[in-house]
Amino acid sequence: MATTNTIAPKPIYAPKGCNSPIMTYLTEAERGSLERITKLEMRSMSATARMLMLRGIAQYDQDTLSAN
Repeated sequence: MATTNTIAPKPIYAPKGCNSPIMTYLTEAERGSLERITKLEMRSMSATARMLMLRGIAQYDQDTLSAN
């Protein structure tokens, strides 16, 4: 009996609910910093960029609320 050839599903790395991709431009220096952090965090580039963006948003919100 022959087994059927199936294609393994591609793993999804983003958390559930992440369905709004964005594109951004970085300078060479910024990309180098992102790549350095990516290696330290052992994450993909997109996961590292998302983590940094979320941390930046939280810091921005904290700074904005404390200014009011």
